[in-house]
Amino acid sequence: MEITNKRNEKWQLGDVLVDDYSHVGLIVKNGDKKYCLMDIDPDNKGSYSTTSSYGNCYETLAEFYGVKHGYWHKVNAKLVIE
Repeated sequence: MEITNKRNEKWQLGDVLVDDYSHVGLIVKNGDKKYCLMDIDPDNKGSYSTTSSYGNCYETLAEFYGVKHGYWHKVNAKLVIE
């Protein structure tokens, strides 16, 4: 069994995050070059848009992580193109 301490996660652009309510987000930069969590839940109307994100956007990835890490956690994900 492997135990991961979620406090030591390292986030980067393109990582997929999930919260306790099973919302799924993708770390992206918006048009203002700020880090945001883009909604990628397939059932939400605001999905796949950097103008509609989960919460605020931040200047640095460290600032983004500092605010979000208590509620969101990195998950393994892969992109499948058919």
